[in-house]
Amino acid sequence: MTKIEVLVVALIIGVCGSLAASAVLTARLRTRDATRLSHVREIQDALESYFTDHAGFPEVADALALGQGSTECLASNGFACSIAPDDAYLRMVPQPPTTGLHQKSSCSGVANAYCYTGSATSYHLQFELEASNSLLGLTKGANCATETSLQPGACSSL
Repeated sequence: MTKIEVLVVALIIGVCGSLAASAVLTARLRTRDATRLSHVREIQDALESYFTDHAGFPEVADALALGQGSTECLASNGFACSIAPDDAYLRMVPQPPTTGLHQKSSCSGVANAYCYTGSATSYHLQFELEASNSLLGLTKGANCATETSLQPGACSSL
């Protein structure tokens, strides 16, 4: 083999390696965002069950970082529990994967959190995504889940 042939082979291997690394990083990003969206849906399901039983959502005026200390579960007294009772709606509030986030959804002094505010008739749950999701109409950065939909951009009540 000549030197040029060796260089061409090395260049091809380098390009293939770069493409593979890029694909792996993109797959990891999408997996983390899918996990975040799954968490949001899980919290929304628990909130709907709570609403059905209590004729209202947990009332919180100031943004509350979920999954921290006394907000680790959702029970009949709202998010005011650290140890979930047997009849909890959500035994453990999930934590978002923090890799890749840029603190666009922060509250209660906690960065990269699921942030909740709610009244008896509505709620806002803010969360952050690493990339836009065109299928759901969500943007990179802060997004908002309400009792009726997912909305791009930060929640107006936070």
